[in-house]
Amino acid sequence: MIVATPEHLVNIFLPSLTGKSSQKITAILGNILLLSGLIPYGTQSVAAQTTLACDGVVLDLLNLSNSAVISYTDQPNGQVDAHVNELISSKVNLLADPTSEANQPLRLVAAGIEDLEGNRVSRLGAIALDLRELYIQQGLTAETADTTSLQTIVQWAGLPPETSSAQVAAAIKQNLSAKNEDVNTQELIKAIPDSTLLSILAGFGQFSLTALGLPNNEIELLSQTVVALEEVGDFPSQIVSATEVATAEIVRPEAQALLIATQARYQQELKSIRSEEQLNISTGSKVRFKFRLDNQTNNVTEVELPNAENVNAKGLTGSGTVTAVTYQLSKDETIETGDTTENSATVTIPGQTSLELNVDVEVGELLPTTVSSIAVDLQPSCGRSVVQSLNILPPVIDTLGIIDPLGRLTGCDGGVLAEYDGFSVALYDPEPSDPTGSTIASLTTLTRTELPDDPDNNIPEGIEPNTENSNPFFLVNSDDGKYAFLFDDGLGQLDFGATYILLVQPPEDSIYDERRVKLVIGDRQENIVEYTATSLDGKPISAVDGETTITGQFVLVEDAERVSLDLAVLNVSSSVCDVREIEITKTGDRATAEPGDIVLYRLAIRNVASSSLTNLQITDTLPPGFKLEPDSVTAAIDEVEVPVNLTQSDRTVNITSDLTLASGEVINLVYATQVTPNALRGSGENSAIVNAQRIDNGLGVQDGPAIHTLRLDPGIIEDAGTLIGRVFVDKNFDGEQQSGEPGIPNAVIYLEDGNRIITDPDGLFSVTNVLPGVHTGTLDLTSIPEYRLAPNIRFIERNSTSRLIKLEPGGMARMNFGVTPTAAGEETESRRKIPDSEKLSPEIEPNVPNSDL
Repeated sequence: MIVATPEHLVNIFLPSLTGKSSQKITAILGNILLLSGLIPYGTQSVAAQTTLACDGVVLDLLNLSNSAVISYTDQPNGQVDAHVNELISSKVNLLADPTSEANQPLRLVAAGIEDLEGNRVSRLGAIALDLRELYIQQGLTAETADTTSLQTIVQWAGLPPETSSAQVAAAIKQNLSAKNEDVNTQELIKAIPDSTLLSILAGFGQFSLTALGLPNNEIELLSQTVVALEEVGDFPSQIVSATEVATAEIVRPEAQALLIATQARYQQELKSIRSEEQLNISTGSKVRFKFRLDNQTNNVTEVELPNAENVNAKGLTGSGTVTAVTYQLSKDETIETGDTTENSATVTIPGQTSLELNVDVEVGELLPTTVSSIAVDLQPSCGRSVVQSLNILPPVIDTLGIIDPLGRLTGCDGGVLAEYDGFSVALYDPEPSDPTGSTIASLTTLTRTELPDDPDNNIPEGIEPNTENSNPFFLVNSDDGKYAFLFDDGLGQLDFGATYILLVQPPEDSIYDERRVKLVIGDRQENIVEYTATSLDGKPISAVDGETTITGQFVLVEDAERVSLDLAVLNVSSSVCDVREIEITKTGDRATAEPGDIVLYRLAIRNVASSSLTNLQITDTLPPGFKLEPDSVTAAIDEVEVPVNLTQSDRTVNITSDLTLASGEVINLVYATQVTPNALRGSGENSAIVNAQRIDNGLGVQDGPAIHTLRLDPGIIEDAGTLIGRVFVDKNFDGEQQSGEPGIPNAVIYLEDGNRIITDPDGLFSVTNVLPGVHTGTLDLTSIPEYRLAPNIRFIERNSTSRLIKLEPGGMARMNFGVTPTAAGEETESRRKIPDSEKLSPEIEPNVPNSDL
């Protein structure tokens, strides 16, 4: 390394100065370098490539990678001492505020990166770098962060342009989780703040702003921009609104214009990826790094411009080669152009005039699966360094499989299925008699196409993979789940309100369930036709959007040269999920139990989905009379105990857990119950259901009920009783049957549990094995229409069709109902025949009911 002291630098750049002037300048330069941090404290030497401070004498102005290659000369009138005074004054001001535009005699400004035809080049690569940094800070490994950042770009491109910011954040995080099998990575992705993710996608990350060559103060201001979560409106418009707010405080109009143009470029790049026409910069492409040098003084300034060799050696990083360095200067109402590719040149810039400097670079070998960066670094000696970097995305369409604009059948997690043979996709017309338009009728008749096309047979050209526009279309593995249908506008198939049902049919004995999606054609503007797709099975239409109803557009393709046929491609993607994604099995440790026994129940919850599951919720309904032992509940995965939460309400036990159950894993739960005597009144049937949520797409999964039934024996505890009773003609209205008071057959009595009892020919009935406690029975008078309730002259509470009894354990209780014929004469005669000996004494006899009861 060549080392130069301040004395050496003076000798190099001021060879004509000697004596005290030289010594004075040497001392000043040494102080300036020390204050600037370019000479470390305790060191007396500095690398020769170190940037020198700007002053009023001949010194370096512009460096490439710390190597002086541009210098300028200010030409005021005066002696050397006057120059030194200017140097001190200028440097003091610069040190006071080194980022101030006013304190930069020559201001270097980034003017963007273009191809040689003047088109702005890729900028999504910088966003990918910001995403990579975000994911690393979140805890992802560098390798995972690389892949995930590119997947983010792909997922973003796969969303419709009208998607809102809230939908963009949710869809990207959901799909990134689905792409990563590692549970920890999934959780880290879900924890990313939505506002941070959106701000990076909007171009307000550090890499994106730095790549534009913006000064630090503008980068700091813009990096604080927060793109809000909005449910209404499209994300591009929300980016524009946030940009307007953020740039309102930036003075430089160039920065505003550069940022707005760059964000517009983002949308163009996303559109090209979405249509599988990614505008890649590849090896051999040529790009132009544009800079502008503003002479902010009123004095004429001479600038020494670098040549291509200098820039290649000391100002270029990344894989590339500087092929040309050119400039343009408006001077005296003329335009001066020059080429310094071979030899450096000194150019005179009038006061308050700008020079445009272009550095052309041929792109070298690029990384195949990660972002490649090429940067040109110009560092003025009296101001901030200006670095413009080109961050080049790899071909994400090929490496990551961008969502095809045609329809694509995916798994429930949004990934490609392992097997497509046997799947069919078809379009049906809805059943006209169904007002909801949700029932299929017959296959939709589609216009035949061909590929390759024969221009002489009037058959329109088709598209892959459904080259003949077959309906149904049978998928094969080579299609990777893609399918396509063409609608014929000439047949009215794109008229407003036209309705179709898309049916996805898995092969026989498949683990997947069929899908049905209703398509309704909407408004039309020129060659753009809107449609609405609605899921008919309640599941999201695709794992990408997560919605059960989406809107989209058909683009009409006119083939006027042949048959004046307008065709539109059906581009609805759909996902299929497993018929059964979670399984619950319930077993007990015995088949028979009696009061006092302890019964152990086991629940096995198996994840049979292709995704991990979380938010487990198990609802277990115990049989009547079974008492849960709360401290007995345990849960384990692979014999490792895991925590669960338990709540109980009456016989319903709720068990929840926040753990994540990986695909194929089983969680086993065990708990104990005690059989009480009340269990004898129930069936011994225990049922349980389970609910959970897929991590990849948030869909809910469920299984159950799983049922286990125990046969209950009374054992030594026999507390059931017997209920007996009769329905009879109560001739003396005392409520008891005496000789001559016949029973009433076929009378119906209802018990409180809904059981129906019919009296025998003698009016008697009985019920055995009745649990002890309070019971009620009601006489149904409509079953014996020729009778009505007999009034009871002894017990007023029996003047009702209902009876309330209390049955003791193992006891017997009576439930009698006295009735009387509806003929009034018989009732009156019966009253007269009551013997005096059977009448109650006046002091205890209750009020006799009215004769009309």
